[in-house]
Amino acid sequence: MMKQQDAPRTIFSFFGPPGSGKGTLAQRLVQQQGFQMLSTGNLCRQHVANATEFGLLLDGYLKKGQLIPDDLMTDMVIDWLVTQQHEQSPVILDGFPRTQGQARRFLEFLNKHPQYHFRVIVIELPEEDIVMRLSRRLLCSNKQCQAPFTQAPGLTNCTYCGSPLYKRDDDREEVVRERLRAYPAYRDMLMLFYEQMKQPTEILNIQGLDSEHVYQNFCRLAGIDGAE
Repeated sequence: MMKQQDAPRTIFSFFGPPGSGKGTLAQRLVQQQGFQMLSTGNLCRQHVANATEFGLLLDGYLKKGQLIPDDLMTDMVIDWLVTQQHEQSPVILDGFPRTQGQARRFLEFLNKHPQYHFRVIVIELPEEDIVMRLSRRLLCSNKQCQAPFTQAPGLTNCTYCGSPLYKRDDDREEVVRERLRAYPAYRDMLMLFYEQMKQPTEILNIQGLDSEHVYQNFCRLAGIDGAE
């Protein structure tokens, strides 16, 4: 049971289009603020590799080429939170909840557990900026890391774990624009659901900002000290 004097643990859900810098911002908060970050993609891979109960269920869907059910994905995230219940550092959920089904089940859990404080951060960036960012994006090849970087002379390895960097096939301009076409409907549906559930959402507009100013603006929005 949470002690009366204990402050709720903040869970940030970073929501935004592909290429909006969610991963870059999250990595910096992990490194400089001691946040924890949960990538659902990494979590799925760990469960499959370790052949856990979740992993066996996941493997069945993946082998059939089927989408992972919202309930299963959400239950994995909740299970991870429960294993981290003695931690107090803020948590970043990168791209979760992703659907209305996931959001509904997750909010049901949070409403029963007042030791958590949920904040939805909606990152906004124009499409042309996203296309330019993704066309220059490199990713760490270490599946446990996958930190994003921007192409630069001499940059060939991850500065966090040392693994080689690579460029995703779907970061080509035509593929990026196709992915972005589906985003508005998916965003509007989830934002409407949050509104109906009276879950506040907070806008972080990063148009024209470099990574340093994105970081500082988030720290101001979140009410934390962003000084290095």
